[in-house]
Amino acid sequence: MKYRLSVFIAVSLATAFFLFWIQSTLDSVKPDSNMPNCDKIRQCLKAEYMWPPKMQYCPAALAPFTVRKRAQNDKWGYSMDYERCSTEQIVAPRFDVAEKFGNNGLAKVKNENKWGYINLKGEEVVSLSFDEMGDFYYGLAPVKSNGKWGYINAQGHMAVHPRFDAVSGVWRDGLSAVQAGGKWGYIDPEGETVIEPRFDQVMAFTNGLARVETDGRWGAVDTHGKVVIPPEFDVILLTTDPGLLLVAHNRKYGYFDAKGVEIIPPLMIKPVRMRRDGSGAIQINLNEFALAPEGGNVWSDTVPLNGWFYHNATNEKMRFDENGKAQIWRKGTWFYISKQGRLIPESAQG
Repeated sequence: MKYRLSVFIAVSLATAFFLFWIQSTLDSVKPDSNMPNCDKIRQCLKAEYMWPPKMQYCPAALAPFTVRKRAQNDKWGYSMDYERCSTEQIVAPRFDVAEKFGNNGLAKVKNENKWGYINLKGEEVVSLSFDEMGDFYYGLAPVKSNGKWGYINAQGHMAVHPRFDAVSGVWRDGLSAVQAGGKWGYIDPEGETVIEPRFDQVMAFTNGLARVETDGRWGAVDTHGKVVIPPEFDVILLTTDPGLLLVAHNRKYGYFDAKGVEIIPPLMIKPVRMRRDGSGAIQINLNEFALAPEGGNVWSDTVPLNGWFYHNATNEKMRFDENGKAQIWRKGTWFYISKQGRLIPESAQG
């Protein structure tokens, strides 16, 4: 028992000393916020050679503007040439093309028509063996080899073997669009097909929906490929509210929410401003008369249209009648909207 206790104490002391050494190392390479930019870069370069901090403190100092590329003998390399700092070579000029360093401490370079990525020491993290390459997003970069596209990670390992005709970047939800046989679908970061390629065009997912196009008509699908908004619109656009989608059909406009629920059918002559109040309820601004029906009459005794109106609320709301004409609710009565922006009581319309 005493032997075990002694071993435990020895291991604990060794661990504590090791952690103290790591923290001291980290503190020694952590750039001071008041330190000149050149010194920050030197510290970050020093950290690159030390274990374990790696790029822990460096991205803000390095990307994207403090490490500059310089041409020499028609070749490009990297040097510290920033503000009042003296020029210091970081990577010797030997590349045909050299792009800026990113937040992950890697830079895309090209030699003899082949692309790869190097680190701050000039080492090839991703070998210069690809015909084309994209930028890193969420840890993966698209690469093209032998006419096909796949994805590679920042350690230089192939994450998705090149087998697609075209690919997108990696998006926030973790899904990427890929093209095979002339159609687009989606895969996950492991390369597994999540939505089979069956669309002519696709867009990024936003709030769980992606806009997709088939035979010239746009709709939306969820992350499982289920059709949430039917493909029957000329266009579907994002709005300033991430929970609202603007749709257009035959030059008339409407709105859907992020769950695919129709808020306003495509009957407006132009889009209106929409927002959510503090409780999340949808409000619609009718000041611009976008909902005015064609051929409306002017009524001298009606109330001018003005302000924000709630959608499906009890106090102020809006709807369309069986002929597609817009109505709003005010003080217990439904009103039509004239071209001049005046309210016409429903009872007087006939």
